[in-house]
Amino acid sequence: MKKTLNVQIDAIKHELNREGDLMTTLHLELPSGTDLKHVQRAHRVARRREAGSEVARFTLRILDRSGKRTWNLTSRGSKTKDYKVVAVCELDFNANHRFEQHLGAWALDQATLELDVIIEGPQGPLLAPPDADDDRDGNGVQA
Repeated sequence: MKKTLNVQIDAIKHELNREGDLMTTLHLELPSGTDLKHVQRAHRVARRREAGSEVARFTLRILDRSGKRTWNLTSRGSKTKDYKVVAVCELDFNANHRFEQHLGAWALDQATLELDVIIEGPQGPLLAPPDADDDRDGNGVQA
C-alpha cells in the first residue's frame, strides 16, 4: 500500500546519532487532514525487524527546475509541533543534499516535495518447503 503526501520541510538538524555518525534529521510538515494511521503503521513496521514480515519504506522526492531528486529516509515517528503534525525522518549526512535551500518561502513555491510512505506485504520464501505428510512420489503422483 502506497500513499504519497505533499509535504513541506519544517526543520533541519545536523547532529550525531547514538553511534557517533553525523545524521540529517528532517521535520516534514504533513498536510492538514492527513490520515495519520498509515504513517504511524508504517513507522511501527519499519521499527520491527522480523524476517518475512512487512516492510515499510519512506522516500522523499523534490521536484524543481533542476529536476527530480529522491532520498530514502528512516522514520523516527511523528509529533505535533506548533499546532501542526510533522513526520520526523533521518538520513546519513551529506553536504551535497542541500536541503537548506528549500527552507525559504521563495523556494517552497518553486519546488514540490512529496513523501512516499510504502508498506509492502510479507516476503515469503521463493520456493515453499514440501509438507512433511506429503505422500506423493517424485513425479507428483500420489502413492
